[in-house]
Amino acid sequence: MSTVRSMQSHGRAPVAWVLATLVLGVVFPGVARAADLRTGDTVVIGPQEVINDDLYVFAREVDIQGTVHGDVMTAARKVTLQGKVDGDVFSAAANTLVKGQVGGSLRSATNKLQMGAIVGKDALLAGNLMQLLPEGNIPGDLIIAGNLVDVRSQVGGNMRAASQMLTLGAPVKGTVNAEVNTLNFEDGARIGGDLSVTSEKAVQVPPGVVAGKVEQTRAHEASAGSVALGVLYLWVRSIVGLFALGLLLALLAPRLARSAPVVLRERPWQSLGWGVAAFVVAPIAASIVFAVGLVVGGWWLGVFVLGLYALALLASFPVVGMLIGRQLLEKFGRHGPSLVLALFTGIALLTLLRRVPYLGGLVAMVTMFFGMGALLLAIRGLRSTTTPVSAHA
Repeated sequence: MSTVRSMQSHGRAPVAWVLATLVLGVVFPGVARAADLRTGDTVVIGPQEVINDDLYVFAREVDIQGTVHGDVMTAARKVTLQGKVDGDVFSAAANTLVKGQVGGSLRSATNKLQMGAIVGKDALLAGNLMQLLPEGNIPGDLIIAGNLVDVRSQVGGNMRAASQMLTLGAPVKGTVNAEVNTLNFEDGARIGGDLSVTSEKAVQVPPGVVAGKVEQTRAHEASAGSVALGVLYLWVRSIVGLFALGLLLALLAPRLARSAPVVLRERPWQSLGWGVAAFVVAPIAASIVFAVGLVVGGWWLGVFVLGLYALALLASFPVVGMLIGRQLLEKFGRHGPSLVLALFTGIALLTLLRRVPYLGGLVAMVTMFFGMGALLLAIRGLRSTTTPVSAHA
């Protein structure tokens, strides 16, 4: 079971940043181990501080200057990593600065990235403005997607990039596969393997830059690889959002998060019936309340009901995901898996099925019916079992 050995809270983390909690790279190692959980407006790990556990940080601003003997998972508006992390780093932020040492892999989803770290393994990076600085080093593979991508860090493995404009100014030991509109080569660029470029226009490759073969494909002739990369990107995005919503549900309503999957397991058909009824009745009721409110006042109640309805539809995915994940993990011998691990496993499977043509729509519909019904039954059950406190004279 997952345990939290140290919790330092300086206020509740903003919902927007909790929702940014990422599961980048679709690999979530160590989630069932002990962890140091920190939240607040600003969280600073001082240069002399040493953390001997995995570190989970949810805040507006995160600044890690010390040493972490474990993995780091963080979601914030601004993330600065200048210390040393022995394990992997998972980060979601609007602005990210990574300088220091990462002993494992680096996973980052951000709007603006500056990366000058010494990475121990590989890197998976997604964002808008992506800048890999000359002092950085990635000995493994690099997968990067963004609008403007500037790679000046040495890459020891293969590189795959999807970008509007890609600038390469550092050596890549392996092959490079780029799907771009524009590809520029700067001083220091060197590709030890082959170069495969998919672009709408021809790319000029300077002599001596590519040691292997150069293959150029026009965008309209693109292979299934570009489609697969796009599907992978959308899949990761959907995992991030729904997984974060499930964590938020567990943090704000832990009893409901525990009871809803149990209700779904024990009363599946009743959950389905309630879910179908709510799916049909709720938007009609919201429309009636809104229309009446325009006449007598209180129209905003209809909008409020509609908002709750939309939230319940989204929350149905974490509910069903927790049940599927737990049963799947137990089937493969992992008894008593943590809520977080079960949630991630179930969400990953549901969102993967969601991407299958034709089947995906059916999966989403069935998930919403069962999940929303289980939520309603769980809320009803919690209310009925709550014993009011007697007033003392």
